[in-house]
Amino acid sequence: MQERRRTPRHACHGPADFRVHNWYLRRGRILNLCLEGCLLQPRQATGYRPGDTLDLRFEINRLAFRAQCIVRRINPDHTLGVELLELSTRNRAQLRELLNELMSPL
Repeated sequence: MQERRRTPRHACHGPADFRVHNWYLRRGRILNLCLEGCLLQPRQATGYRPGDTLDLRFEINRLAFRAQCIVRRINPDHTLGVELLELSTRNRAQLRELLNELMSPL
């Protein structure tokens, strides 16, 4: 299958809180991340559908982010592929720096 992402995703882990349709889910996890989106793992199966928007808060390497997202994919294991729609200029710059760190060898 051909890769359709504009930028590569990087494996990471951290807590994620998200809300869809005014339903707040805490303590999900973020599994991978790129400038355009991420893969989320909720603690339980949800009724999300592609096209649902959500308010996402997540933390990686002690950096906190908040973004408006849209669900693009729901996988059989209930993970959610989301696209980052709105991210502040400051958070976007921090995200670039974080991704550079994740790409760099230790």
